[in-house]
Amino acid sequence: VNIYGDDVSNAGAFRFPANFGNAALAGKLVTRTGYTEIDLLGNNGQVFNNRANVSLHYKVGRNLEASLGWYYGNGNLIRTAGFREYFPNYNRHQFKAELRGDDFFLRAYTTQQQAEGWNIGQTARFINQIWKPTGNNATTGWPGDFATAFAANGGNIGAARAAADQGRYVPGSAQFSSTRDALANTFNTEFIPGSTTVRGQRFRDNSQLFHYEGMYNLTKLLKVADVLVGASLRRFNLESRGTAFPRKADGSEYTINEYGAYVQVAKELTLGPLTVKPTVALRYDKNQFLPGGFTPRAAAVVSYGVHNIRASWQSAFRNPSPGQLFALPPAGQNGEVGGLAVSYNGALLNTNPGYLQAEVTPFVSNTASGAPQPFNVDPAAFTTEKIKTWEIGYKTLIANQLFIDAVYFSSNYSDFIAAQNVFQLSTPGAGTSALLSPANYRLLQVNFNNTNEIFVRGAALGLEYGLGRGFTVSGNYTYQTGLLTLRDARGNVRNDRAGVPIVKREMSNPEVSQLGRNFFISPKHRYNISLANPRLTDRLGASITYRWTDSMWVEQGITQGDVQLPSWNTVDAQVSYRLPALKTVAKLGATNLLNQYYAQGYGLARIGGLYYLSLTFDELFR
Repeated sequence: VNIYGDDVSNAGAFRFPANFGNAALAGKLVTRTGYTEIDLLGNNGQVFNNRANVSLHYKVGRNLEASLGWYYGNGNLIRTAGFREYFPNYNRHQFKAELRGDDFFLRAYTTQQQAEGWNIGQTARFINQIWKPTGNNATTGWPGDFATAFAANGGNIGAARAAADQGRYVPGSAQFSSTRDALANTFNTEFIPGSTTVRGQRFRDNSQLFHYEGMYNLTKLLKVADVLVGASLRRFNLESRGTAFPRKADGSEYTINEYGAYVQVAKELTLGPLTVKPTVALRYDKNQFLPGGFTPRAAAVVSYGVHNIRASWQSAFRNPSPGQLFALPPAGQNGEVGGLAVSYNGALLNTNPGYLQAEVTPFVSNTASGAPQPFNVDPAAFTTEKIKTWEIGYKTLIANQLFIDAVYFSSNYSDFIAAQNVFQLSTPGAGTSALLSPANYRLLQVNFNNTNEIFVRGAALGLEYGLGRGFTVSGNYTYQTGLLTLRDARGNVRNDRAGVPIVKREMSNPEVSQLGRNFFISPKHRYNISLANPRLTDRLGASITYRWTDSMWVEQGITQGDVQLPSWNTVDAQVSYRLPALKTVAKLGATNLLNQYYAQGYGLARIGGLYYLSLTFDELFR
């Protein structure tokens, strides 16, 4: 499915001028011939990964335990975000140290990675450009050859493409491989060997994460309520050598410090036949580059016999990732732009603002519809993403046989961090007419706090019933939908193409999604049903589960692969057998037992069956 170098938004196309001499081509968009993902990778689709972990636990005293763990992983992988990026040999080490007692814990961990990758789509684009440039002239390069052959062959598009592609670098050839390798193995801060105009596509992200946190339960000391206090400190050391993140003026890398602290108080009260347990909590967090904030929470559980009602209201916020803060593409190339001024201004968007793709598309289709306006963002206003949620739930166990758990929730998001597709003209001040040709602009994904209002509503029901003789049948159902009040970059409520205001409309609604991506990817309905008996005999147990997921609308970053995925269903099954003499449990099972392939995104690998045999040896230290 994934072919690159032919994508319009990646400068893989040319639009002939409206006054072009050949009327059949005037104003027409013609795409280059692209390369498949598997050809670009050049690894015959081979995937490898290795995982290992070791931990040491030591009892310091009766109620105190110290532990140290090492977790390792490596492999090759494709990261699917705004772009498809290939990492041929990713390595990650994680170390964790913890001291835990009955009333406290102290914990520290770090992630160290060696990650060098390259942009698959950009590499394909430059292979084409190195072989035969697209350029801006309809009479030279690949467009000129196409136009000449188009006229000579009576308007036959296939013949014109074949003629323009003569001498094209064929996958597997020495020219193709050497060009791809030069792009993939040269960092994007350097020119590829033999060129003074084309930079490499390789980037590195050897950033490091350090995290420290602690919690203490003061209940035994205070004796009047359950009181928890805690704090955390997180530090990112960015390390990309300028290939993924900008550097400071002195050439050093940026660091990101985040810290927070919280207190929680709970008290169980008896009010006649009722037991009530209210809980309140307050947390403060701060990212060094963004405003800090408090996130209060209040909850209560009311119990009457076997009936339990719970309700809560809480607020929270999310700090943007390092990429959402600092990402910066090389000059003149496509890529993600962080929300901070150092990235926004580094991409020259402060002096050469871009145009929203959602507003450019109708203009290109019909220039009489009105020219789009530049998209300006104030990076000084970039802030955390916030959410407020309330929920109410009910749980009971009837006759020690039927378990019921139900919940309804409502969440409102604000300052939602989103990456909007923006076209930035290569020549500042060239005018909106330049947007008619993809060769005149680059595509940036600019992170900012959009003014949309997002509402998520959901409910869930879980049931479990004991059939007797160890058999249980259980199931759960989940409903979730995302609603949107859509606003433009200036905060005005937008209308759909029929003129109807988009206020609390489903984000998957075609009239909404066609105006731009919102990246709410969730099926509206899901359920599963299970039958299990862990003790068919003294040694034998078994379970089987049927899962069903509704169709869903999926929006996928910079690609044009937005699609309504069909629903899918799977059957999971497992049989376990106990071997008491060996203190071992053997499990034979499968997820997606019937091997019904399904995909969770357009162009992503389909998921089939996984079959496994596990042997779990326990009680070594018991």
